Amino acid sequence: MKKTQLNWGFLGAAKIGRSLAPAIADSRYARAYGVASRSRAKAETYASENGFERSFGSYQALLKDPKVDVIYNPLPNHLHCEWTIRALDAGKHVLCEKPMALNAGECRRMIAAAKRNQRLLMEAFMYRLHPQTLRIQELVHKGVIGEIRVIRAGFGFSLNESAKNVRLVRRMGGGCLMDVGCYPVNAIRTFFQEEPEQVVAQAERGRISGVDMTFGGLLIFPRGRLGVFSSSFQTTLDWGVEIVGTLGRISVPSPWKPDGRLASFVLERNGKKETVHIKNGGGIYHCEVDHFSRCILEDRPAALPPEEGLKNMLVIEALQNSARHGRAVGVKA
Repeated sequence: MKKTQLNWGFLGAAKIGRSLAPAIADSRYARAYGVASRSRAKAETYASENGFERSFGSYQALLKDPKVDVIYNPLPNHLHCEWTIRALDAGKHVLCEKPMALNAGECRRMIAAAKRNQRLLMEAFMYRLHPQTLRIQELVHKGVIGEIRVIRAGFGFSLNESAKNVRLVRRMGGGCLMDVGCYPVNAIRTFFQEEPEQVVAQAERGRISGVDMTFGGLLIFPRGRLGVFSSSFQTTLDWGVEIVGTLGRISVPSPWKPDGRLASFVLERNGKKETVHIKNGGGIYHCEVDHFSRCILEDRPAALPPEEGLKNMLVIEALQNSARHGRAVGVKA
């Protein structure tokens, strides 16, 4: 009998997983099966609090369980590549938290493992699967606001640099660009529907951590079109996307976590503003879990193939190089 529901397993007891677990519980296509931690007691507590059936005292034990169909990898950035490949080699499909890896080389290894094992691998940019984002993409593609010339995007929040946090550890892939800057970079690429040719970037590094605490940059696209973004651990909550075309603009106040019941953005053209509502679009994590599960069950490609994660990482690497050397840097193909 063909499967209609998939068993999901979590690598680690990460805080972000507490957002994904309810979406799995509510899904027709997924079941919260198991969670693994290096501490069995921690795994048991996390499983009990988040509705998982089983707990495992090691990541490898979870991967060895034949009942596990899908692995969610929210481990620190420096562990994405290793444990995603291990999961794929164990025959599991993998939803990997963003950024997909530390660098493009790791991304390529992960993609090769997915192909070798004929399993789906997707980077967890949940906002991309929400109806709000899909509607904006549709309007842009139809030319409703003309040719897109400039896109501005940002994601920032306040983080105490003295706190114990993996986001602040350089060897673990810390820094605001990797943590939240990857969102505006992804959105700019998505709405331009093209890759930038060059980037120029500036980073402000923390005195304690050494990681980038504020990072901004310019993405230069063919035909002189520009993407401007900022990311930070040093601001009040700051997020938004503005897409400016030759005939109008689209302003998105909550691009990364649109409301599941009533999301909205502003469409401006011919001097008139219109608020576009997305009713009952669903929670972002619900959209993500359902999409990835259905792609596996229905044997179809995911909307965000792993090559998309590689392309985002190539831009991030160029931005890092630009900030390091203080000059414009080309983006590798």
